[in-house]
Amino acid sequence: MAARNRYGCDALPLMWARARVALSRHTRPLAAFILSVMTLSAAWGFASWYMAQDERLGVLHFQTSCGWQNQREFIRATSLLHLFQFSDAEAAYRAIVDREPGCAIAYWGIAMSRLQNPLYALPTEADVNVARQALGSAATAYHTSARERAYLNAASVLFTPSASDWPSRFTAYAQAMEQVARQYPDDREATIFYALALNLAATPADISRSHQTKAAELLLQAFSDEPDHPGISHYLTFCLGHTGYQPKPFERDTMAKPAQRILLGAFALLALLGLGTFVTFTSDLRPGAGRSTGIGGPFVLTASDGTAVTDRTFRGRWMLIYFGYTHCPDICPTTLLAVSKVLERLGPLADKVQPIFISIDPERDTPKVVGEFVNSFDTRILGLTGGPEEIAAVAKQFRVYYKKEAAIEGSNDYFLEHSSYIYVMGPDGRYVTLFAHSETEAPDQMVARLQTLLGVAAPSGDAKGVSGRIEINMATSPHHS
Repeated sequence: MAARNRYGCDALPLMWARARVALSRHTRPLAAFILSVMTLSAAWGFASWYMAQDERLGVLHFQTSCGWQNQREFIRATSLLHLFQFSDAEAAYRAIVDREPGCAIAYWGIAMSRLQNPLYALPTEADVNVARQALGSAATAYHTSARERAYLNAASVLFTPSASDWPSRFTAYAQAMEQVARQYPDDREATIFYALALNLAATPADISRSHQTKAAELLLQAFSDEPDHPGISHYLTFCLGHTGYQPKPFERDTMAKPAQRILLGAFALLALLGLGTFVTFTSDLRPGAGRSTGIGGPFVLTASDGTAVTDRTFRGRWMLIYFGYTHCPDICPTTLLAVSKVLERLGPLADKVQPIFISIDPERDTPKVVGEFVNSFDTRILGLTGGPEEIAAVAKQFRVYYKKEAAIEGSNDYFLEHSSYIYVMGPDGRYVTLFAHSETEAPDQMVARLQTLLGVAAPSGDAKGVSGRIEINMATSPHHS
């Protein structure tokens, strides 16, 4: 029986009537709220799609003062630049200036595209002329910022008519990019381009390889914050110390489909409704990641005899830590052979050094397998392994890049593309410096540097090593196997 109120009327119809009245009073606010939520959701979804990474290009962050419509294209062009796809990068930068002639930083991109890979081949006179013309156009462009002007000024050093030789230009460019990186410590791209400039400025006369070492340290630090960056992985694995390297051809991107343009135009109307969040997300205004304090950190791994080894096990001794895997066809064996030669040539000083090989292939490298592998080179080399999570954690501590690649498509067999550096850790367990793979091809250089670090003067005529710990904090200062 239906409930009745004190006036004898049915209660439920009355409650419904009151609900309809209340609903009618709030219809407009409620509708506005629902519409706002739907609109913002659509804007969020579109922004996520619009700024989504292309798996081939990776992810980088480079804020510009140009129109938001060109932000994604600038990111794409700079990604192509990092991938050594210079003609495609230049075309993308030129498309930006065609749409927005006042976008100054796009002219920087044109100039840097003409620099290409000077370690492989120096720019031609025609390249230099095109770069100078682009930088000249940037001088009158009105969309710019102090940070972008710093990039342009640094690039102008490379193509100045007064420089008589390229080594002088590279040295001046490295100094200019150092200032940019110092002035804008949260700009990760500034640090990366500074590292590349250091690599260009390196000379064969610098036996200590201070420029390449600093470049590698900066890139390792950047890789920790930008693991999906399009360029860092191949800079770390090939470019530093391998002057003839050119990346594989890149498939052209086909983003200009009619349906995509229509969709872009439709959703662009959302911006006209005053959705500031849409502009913010599509402008990629993301703050730089906090800087890490250095390379290395605590770890617990397993030796061949099953005992646990930590980062504190060898306090008081210098550690030479290398990351590789036992199925590595060339780079890892070459490196361990070089370590064996270094130990031999150090003589009694070798007692102060503990070489450590850490496997990045926990699926196949058991403690026994790793132990047998390192002992085949030198019994003084300690092999360590662990579970996938443990290896991933220690690799992250040392900024190690590694990636599994199928040996043959459709096959379960695989190899690991990885960075190849020997990390030198001091008696206190802190990072001191590193040796690149190219140095392992000359063990005498490593011996000389280690003798200096150990406080022993290198014999007369030998190369001088670096002295002291290299500071990698910008605020104060794979090889394919």
